[in-house]
Amino acid sequence: MGTLMRSSLSIKACERGLCMVVPAFHGHAHNRLCQLSHHILMSEGFGLEDLETCECVFAGSNAVAHLTRHATPFHRRQFIDMYFRQWDADKYENLGAVFPCHLAYIYKLNKLR
Repeated sequence: MGTLMRSSLSIKACERGLCMVVPAFHGHAHNRLCQLSHHILMSEGFGLEDLETCECVFAGSNAVAHLTRHATPFHRRQFIDMYFRQWDADKYENLGAVFPCHLAYIYKLNKLR
């Protein structure tokens, strides 16, 4: 939060009540006071989210680099686009597997009430 408060955005951040959090796997890089104040595990409302989705997506896309090293710029972009489209499709497919279980859980929970 210190970096933000020293920037030109500090006034707008204060006006809007912006609250910063530190993603789960980056917490070790912050000092203890920062961790206690802003670590995601110490913040309400995030559930199981670790805020590292983008990190995971781009870490996975590093595998594309060696496959496109000798490709033309067009084919490199085409392959990268194909990679991210497949990533999207895989995520939507996984949602299809999780969502019915979640609905069944909510149904059973409501039935107990």
